[in-house]
Formats: sequence, structure tokens, C-alpha cells
Amino acid sequence: MPSEPTDGVEILPAPTEPARPAHATAMWVYRTAEGQPFHAKYRSEKPGGGKTYSQKTYGMLDGLKQWHSKAPAGHPPLYNLDRLAASADAPVLLVEGEKAADAAFKRFPDYIATTAGSAVSMGKADYAPLAGRDVVIWPDHDEPGQKAAQQAMKRLHEAGVASLRIVSVPGTFPKAWDLADDAPDGPDLRALLDEAPTVARVQMPGGFAMKADGLFYTPPGDSDKPPVRVSAPFEIVAQTRDPESNNWGLLLRWKDHDGKPHEWAIPYSKMHGDAREISGVLAEQGLRCLPHAARLLQNFLATVETDARLACVRQPGWHMTERGPVFVLANGTKIGPGAGSVTLQAGRASSGDKFAVSGTLEGWRDDVARYAIGNSRLAFYISAALAGPLLDIATEQSGGFHLVGGARSGKSTAAYAAGSVWGPTGQVRAWRATANGLEGIAAEISDTVLILDEIGQASDFEVGNIVYSLSNEAGKQRANQRGGARSAFTWRTLFLSTGECTLEDKQNEAGKKTMAGQKTRLANIPAAPEGGHGLFETLHGFSDGAALSNHLRRAVHRQHGTASRAFLARLTSARAGDDAELRQWIDARRKAFVAEHAKDAGSQAQSVAGRFALVACAGELATRFGVLPWPEGEAMEAAAVCFRAWLAENGSGEAFEEQAAIEQVRAFIAAHGDSRFQAIGTDGGVDMNVDSRVAVMNRAGFRWLRGGGVEYFGILPTAFMSEVCKGLNARRAVDILAKAGHLILSSGGKKKVSRRVPGYGNSISLYLIRPSILA
Repeated sequence: MPSEPTDGVEILPAPTEPARPAHATAMWVYRTAEGQPFHAKYRSEKPGGGKTYSQKTYGMLDGLKQWHSKAPAGHPPLYNLDRLAASADAPVLLVEGEKAADAAFKRFPDYIATTAGSAVSMGKADYAPLAGRDVVIWPDHDEPGQKAAQQAMKRLHEAGVASLRIVSVPGTFPKAWDLADDAPDGPDLRALLDEAPTVARVQMPGGFAMKADGLFYTPPGDSDKPPVRVSAPFEIVAQTRDPESNNWGLLLRWKDHDGKPHEWAIPYSKMHGDAREISGVLAEQGLRCLPHAARLLQNFLATVETDARLACVRQPGWHMTERGPVFVLANGTKIGPGAGSVTLQAGRASSGDKFAVSGTLEGWRDDVARYAIGNSRLAFYISAALAGPLLDIATEQSGGFHLVGGARSGKSTAAYAAGSVWGPTGQVRAWRATANGLEGIAAEISDTVLILDEIGQASDFEVGNIVYSLSNEAGKQRANQRGGARSAFTWRTLFLSTGECTLEDKQNEAGKKTMAGQKTRLANIPAAPEGGHGLFETLHGFSDGAALSNHLRRAVHRQHGTASRAFLARLTSARAGDDAELRQWIDARRKAFVAEHAKDAGSQAQSVAGRFALVACAGELATRFGVLPWPEGEAMEAAAVCFRAWLAENGSGEAFEEQAAIEQVRAFIAAHGDSRFQAIGTDGGVDMNVDSRVAVMNRAGFRWLRGGGVEYFGILPTAFMSEVCKGLNARRAVDILAKAGHLILSSGGKKKVSRRVPGYGNSISLYLIRPSILA
């Protein structure tokens, strides 16, 4: 019921400003919408310690029009009515106390901060001036503050606010903390404001009641019977839908048996299936649901009404809203100015265990990140873990890196350190998975990082296709149950891999050729730098690489998940401030990196260099943001060292298609030069220095001999197309061989040359290859 108005002074605008008493240490003046004073509050210090408050109101009382030492009559008025009127479209931040309101205005100048004064006044205030406004409540961190916020929520809904959200103050904040106090270490206050969840106005369906101990149902007309308990209590947050007003759902929020919060945007389509599926998933996530009441719960969810609306997104990662950018994690966590505008809709409630948080950012910096200083591979993989969110900003295609080295070299330690950026050790997944399974995982972690350990466990036949699929950012098109096309998985991600062998080794085991595109999409980096201690160049006081590795393995179990949150809070703010400037900053540093380290390399190598550079940018941004405790330039140097190691293993850096074609022709001739190429003397006859009387089985061509060596090889066109260039574009391969000087052209410049050979009546066409290809 509406609170009763209080007796007091009938308010009138004052002709003069209120006087400040000599004993007052602070004064707050309440003004009308036109800016005229009508009420003032004073704070004074007691001689023995403590504070006391007094107030005055201008108006008519007992026939006198003056400043009276009493409260206003009626419902308590709002502070800063003049600012509210002057900025009619600005969002409103409602706090407890005038001092907190002044502090809130300084912290968040894009909001109009207001208050009704004390916690008691919050539940009685006149909120009519906030009708049609977007309002956020920031409660004091104590029981009276929470109670005041709950009372204010009811009155704000009654007043007709356009939207209402309430900040979830972290439990780690000091008791009674408010916005006038110094900000505690850890959570970013702006992020807490941006991520404040919506408070819905809910209309309960007939017979249902949500009480402190749960949801109950009383059949209409059977009020004499005891109500049936349906479930533990939960909150109806909002109805959800996608930007096209499809895929409607209902967002629930609850706490499990340990008090851990969960939420799930349940698709309405699930409310027309088996009721036990919904109650089972909720129970699995810690919401007690009575088995015999599953159908009642389903009916409640299908019929409950709420006026709150949120845009649902069906995939984690970056999303743009009217309020600004928002980054959504797979566990439903939303970071950024647009956090209050969206929710993640999924087929199942996510416990978010892969993105759980433990420890503090300071603890992670001290126990994990600082040991990457001077250690190029470790610094590079930690930076790479942060680079996923930059793919969208830089419009860079997905791609990966593969840390390859022997057993106990420390490569898995780098993977776990990278995973600790986002969550616990479960962030590191095994290569031993199907392509379909990895597609689903990639979609769930879009715009973050996918870490796969031990490529040796992957299927020899699938691993190459997995690399292509992850880089191409889309899964296979499949049919739905009705025979139509089902939406394919899509994603953006950087993927990090480790293993004792390379992708090429795995492909060779299956008798498959590693394509040039696969080599560029998954760049090999030797895990152990020369002269180092396994993975590490710098031991930071540890006795050996194993001791440092063991420390990091233990540390990531305690400290994880905090770095990504802090990085995204700053990154989303930067995108909201000036997305173009952020993109230009990244582009400039990537171009400089490529110019310095890959200027003379081919286009494919430069493309790979650009990916290394993006990782460097992520590390440098995280250093600027205070997330990484590294000196400026550390991430850039780590990326340069790793890129040079990659380049050293890939020749001169010429275009991979060209290198791959030459290597494949070279490998074929080296393997079959004696067995499948008929030896011919320079005079066109049989060279009797070799036993050419032995028949050449499955002949691929001929080899012309001179002076005890091979003058050139002649490959039959059919063998060239079907075997030598299997998996390649054969015509393109011919052009590459000619460009490299390995192909002998005819006098007219043609790539096929006619030659007379024993056993053939007429000249035949051959591709003539110089023996220089074997060098």
C-alpha cells in the first residue's frame, strides 16, 4: 500500500537561499524544478564524536511563511529536482543520502543523481518526477540499504518509470559502503552500474504466489486447502526476444544452495515440451524444484506476465546496443555500457564453470602474469588469450598458434596460464574431440580464446579439417528435425594449441597433404627457445624451468578469471568512447610490426605477421589498462621473438602456395627419381651405365643423364596432374615452377616440351624439371 504522507511544512519556493548554521559542517539544498530553494538539510559533528542532522523547510506553518525547522509535509521530496528537469532525457541514479548523491554525480556525470535522504525516506518518497525516466538504484551495502531499495522499487513502479535497474553490490565491499566512500579494490564501479540488472513489474497468474520461501500454488476456489509448494524462490527478470522480435523467452534469476547466483533465459518453445526438462535443468543448477509440481512450474512460466524487456543474444561475444557495446560471456556475464540491455538465451542454463572467477586481479598479476616478463612464449600465450576480443575491432579473421616441443618442455604450462585469463583449468580442452564437438565449443566461446592441448591426441583424419573449420568461422550446414536448414554454428576466436608434433606430422600419419592454407592458419612456434630452460628464458629466482612451471600450475588453480573481466571493462569503455580511434591505434601498431619484421616476406607470411601483431596489441593494451604488470613493449617484443622463430622455420617467408608446390614436386622426385623415372642418355639412347633393362613399373616419366648426373627430369602430364600435384592446382604449380626457374620452357616459351624417347614412335609432351629443385 502507498505510504502515508507526513505532517510538516506546506512547501513554497523560497525567495532567498537558506542560511547555513555556524555549527553545520555540510549543507544540502533541495530545489524546485525551476531552481528555487525550498528545503535544506544540515550535518553537524558532535563534540564527543558522531554526527547529527537537522533540516529546514520554507513554506506556510501556523500562519507564518518562512524557513521552519521541520520536514516538508506529504511524501519526502527528491534532491536535485532542478537537474532532473534540465536533463529530461538523462538516466537517473537513485542513492541513499545527499552526500552519496553528490559523489555519484561526480563519478557518473552522464547520470542525474538523486535521493530522498535517509533509508526510511526512500520507501516514502514522491517519485512522480521520475515518471517515464530510466532509473537505476544503487543501495547502501547493508540491510537497511537493501530494504530501502526494495521499498523504493515498488514506489518507482507505481510512479510509472520507463525502466528500473538495481546495482548488485559485491559481497566483498565493506559493510555500509556507499558511493561517497573510496572505491574498494577489484570491481570497477562503472561496470557495476552498466551491468545493473533490470527489475521487472510482474503480474502473477491466478493461484500462484511467490513468497520468501518459494513459489506456491493454490487452486482457485480451494483456498481452504494448503498451498502446493512448486519450487524455491526465483526472480522473473524480463521477457526476452531477438532484434527481429523472434525467439521469445523468459529470463529467470536465482541463487543455488550455496548462494551462488544463476540465470537462464528460457525459450518459450521449451514451455511446450516435456515439463520435466525445464524443472530438471533448473534443479541441476541449484534451484530446488518439486518433481510432482513440474507441470505447475511449466504453466507458471508460460503464463506469468512482466513489462520488462531485454534483447536476447544467442551467442556470446560482442554485441552492440543503444546504450553502447556489451561483451557477453558463455556463463551469461555481461560487461560494458550495454550490459543492462541484453541477456544470453541458450537451450540450457549455464553454470559458467569454464568462466568462473577465483582470487583477485592483484593476486593473478603477482602469482601468474609477472613471471611472463622476459619469457617470450609465456608472455605471447597470455597476450594471445586476451586477443580474441580484438578480432572484431580489427576485422581480423580467426586463426591459431601451435606451441610445439618435447615432453615436459612447459608448453602445457603456457596453455594453462593463458586459460587463467578467462577461467579455471577447464579452459584448456583436449584435442581429442570431434569436429562437430569443437564447432559447438567454438560458438560458445566466440570472441574469446579456444585452447587445445596435445594435438597428438587428435584424429589424424580430422585434424586438418578442424583447423580449416575453426579459421573459417562457421560450422557445417545441417538439417533440423523438420528437414529444413538448421542455423550453422558461427564464431570468431583465436585458438591456441600445444603438442609434441605439428599439424603436418599428423597429416603425414594419415597420408594426407598439409595444405598451404592450413600452415598459415595454425602457425607453429617452437616451445623451447634456444639457450633457455625449456619454455622459459628467465627463471625469476626458481631453481629450474620445472620449478617455475610447477609454481604456475598451482597458481592458476587459485587465481583465474579476473584478468579478462578487468580487460573487458576497459576495452568496452574504450569502444564506447571512440571505437574508430581504438581501431586506428591497433591498425597503426600492426602495420609497424609487419613493416619491421616481415617487410621482405611474401603476402602469406605478412598475413601471419599481422596475427602475431594483433596478439602484441592485446598485450600492450592490457598493460596500459593495468591488467598486466609488464613494462611497456614487453608484449610487442614477445610477439616479435615468436614470429622470428616461426619465420626461421618457414624459409624465406615466400608465399606458402609457392613453397608448398615446390616442396611437393621436390618430395615426389626425391622419393621416386630412381624407381619411376626411366634413365635416358644424352644421345636419346639407353645409357648402358645403368641397368635400364629392368622394366620401370608405373612409370611417371624419364630422367636424362649427362656426365654421371641428371640433366633434367621429364614428367608425363597425366602423372603430373594426378600424382605429383595431388591436392594442388596443377596449372598454378606449373606457373610456380617456371617462376622459380625449376621448369625448362620450350624455345617458344611453352611449359610443355616435346621430346623423343626410346619406345615411343613420336615425340611426347613432358614437363621438364631441372635437378636444381632437389637442392
